Amino acid sequence: MSTLTAPRTGHHTAVASAVSHESDPSAAVAELAAALGSRADLYAVFVAPGYDLGSMGAALKDHFGDRVIGCTSSGNIGPHGYDRAGICAVSFTGGLRARTVTVGPLDDAPGAVERAAADLADLRSGVGDSESFAILLTDGLIRNEDLLAANLMAALGDVPIIGGSAGDDLTFRHTAVYHDGEFTANLATVTIVCTDAPFRLIRLQHHETTDTILIATDVDPDLRVIRAFNGRPAAQAYADAVGTHVTELNPTIYSKHPLLLNAGGSSWVRSIAAANADGSLSMFARVEVGDVLRVGRPMGMLDKLERQFTDIEAELGPISGMLAFDCVLRRLEFEEHQLADRVGALLAEHGAVGFSTYGEQFNGMHMNQTLVAVAFA
Repeated sequence: MSTLTAPRTGHHTAVASAVSHESDPSAAVAELAAALGSRADLYAVFVAPGYDLGSMGAALKDHFGDRVIGCTSSGNIGPHGYDRAGICAVSFTGGLRARTVTVGPLDDAPGAVERAAADLADLRSGVGDSESFAILLTDGLIRNEDLLAANLMAALGDVPIIGGSAGDDLTFRHTAVYHDGEFTANLATVTIVCTDAPFRLIRLQHHETTDTILIATDVDPDLRVIRAFNGRPAAQAYADAVGTHVTELNPTIYSKHPLLLNAGGSSWVRSIAAANADGSLSMFARVEVGDVLRVGRPMGMLDKLERQFTDIEAELGPISGMLAFDCVLRRLEFEEHQLADRVGALLAEHGAVGFSTYGEQFNGMHMNQTLVAVAFA
């Protein structure tokens, strides 16, 4: 069954969303098209696990042509909040122009951006004096979003970026990005949106830094592995810092006490993926030798989101719709604290549509356990 939210009309852009839980890809996309129509300026589609991606890609191409971007997800954010199954879509109509280029393969992210330099420069030149932002969707298993985001920011100059890493509901087997009728691994898409409608980019995390400092002294940046903090085995040093035994380390502790990097006058979450048998820590984001990381603590998980929406509406007026990329680790933490329904309802109330990610990008930075979004007035 598909669900449609009524279009929310902003200054020039109408935003609508729909979700389908039909098991057949063609039937699911047909429901979305029936709900959203086929004349929007841009569609964004997010696909939870369980679908044949070949059939899904063909159906998206058939119904929406070349005006659709999307990726696989670890669950979606739709008209009813968090949704771990199905396919979710949002459409933007009126007052905007959108163009997309592909970047890949991503094994060598700087090289991929360099190969796409001419196309990216063409995108950038098309902005002119318009207000614009870029949407980055990238494979979530290549583990180099840090370099990808930094190099794209250099290529796009003053065009701000929001992005999300494709997911597969924590199975870590296959993530893919949609382009031109196909879901492809090892690929990213960059879409520049120029719009007359007022908008605001959002970055929100609910962890704050403590005074406990861990300095990365032995790392493998490309593998996202920290071997030592302050000259000591990383897992042991982290366990001591959060007041537990190394054998008790688990995803619950990692989610409550991520590591935060201060850069550019702000803090950025570096989440721990696992403690390894050799005493090292695997990370969900890149860490360099000498990085000073602070142990984080959760603060006001729901309150911070409510305040963020209040601030946005004070600046823009009522929100007409929002494209949101929200770390899957945030949803898991909300579920653990029985807050997922309340957070999901708050997101739906403000027209948020998007997906649960394996990582988020904001301008030139990649991070974890963060919500990034673009909200339209």
